[in-house]
Amino acid sequence: MSRRVLVVAVVVTSLWTCFASAADDQGNYAIWGVGGRSCNQFALSAQKEAETNSFRDYLMGYLTAFNAFTPDTYDATGGETLEESLAWLLSYCAEHKMDGFERALGQMLLAQHEQRSRVPAGHSRGWGGRP
Repeated sequence: MSRRVLVVAVVVTSLWTCFASAADDQGNYAIWGVGGRSCNQFALSAQKEAETNSFRDYLMGYLTAFNAFTPDTYDATGGETLEESLAWLLSYCAEHKMDGFERALGQMLLAQHEQRSRVPAGHSRGWGGRP
């Protein structure tokens, strides 16, 4: 699964650099994969591991692309674990069942924007942790 996430992240990165704008002139864009599913479908998937893995993979690819292309951002979740991000999304989706999963991701990133990591841990120590 992690190989698939890496491939998705590389493809997204490659495509992103080819286009100045990722949306049409109205701000709309196509949502691929489970990102187009509803929050309710995401919440229901928590009972089925195979479906949960699809949302987990989508989340990892989404966050990787977001980190790569958002200025002044190293880690949009501020060091939260994947499980903590999934728990946040489940909580949000419990209250917003009709929202799309991709919209829930956007809301999570907005909520965590000020807590994001702007540099990797140990950045001030220099390469390899040396002063």
